[in-house]
Amino acid sequence: MTDVQELVQDFRRDGFVCAGPVFADDTVRRLKAGAARLIDRFITDGHRSDDYWNYEVEGPERPVLYRVHNLEKQDWPEAELLHRPELAELAAAFVGSPVVPTAFALVLKEPDRAGGVPWHRDRTTVGPHKVCNLSICLDEASPENGCLEGVPGSHLLPDDADVTAVRDNGPKVAIPVSEGDVVVHDVRLVHGSGPNPTARWRRTIVIEFADPALKLDS
Repeated sequence: MTDVQELVQDFRRDGFVCAGPVFADDTVRRLKAGAARLIDRFITDGHRSDDYWNYEVEGPERPVLYRVHNLEKQDWPEAELLHRPELAELAAAFVGSPVVPTAFALVLKEPDRAGGVPWHRDRTTVGPHKVCNLSICLDEASPENGCLEGVPGSHLLPDDADVTAVRDNGPKVAIPVSEGDVVVHDVRLVHGSGPNPTARWRRTIVIEFADPALKLDS
């Protein structure tokens, strides 16, 4: 991993940074296997719940799954990995210590089916550098299969900044990653991603970290 202080400087300037791998390969494999089982519950077993976010498509095909919310509440053996100290320590370097995890999700793009994610900001009720998302990348991702894209510095814009105008004015910067990389982004960042027309998965475990003194909307 790159020197943390350099990463923090880039994060404060741009609102996002790829921190490289944090976990050993065997841990990433366990997380990836756990994610695959959760997805299989939806695709193969037909499991449906409020935590399995999906959208309908035309015709007889099943809905497209794009998120498993409240990941820590799902029944999977790897759930304890979400609380590994390496993640909190990394987030604390960007947000300030102490930090606590405030949201867990598996975000995914199914091969050949997934649409893009509209450009947005996760939160604007907190100031810059107060809350960040750590995205543990379980697959290699590039613009071809819908990797994360962001507008550098947009986390510093006013709360009421027009997201569409910010996106259109750019510059839009893609954040390609390798399997196991961890991307950190400020929740105020204007970001989105394209569709996945390829035969490759794009699966990411996203954990939000915040100063415990902050009061966040759920």
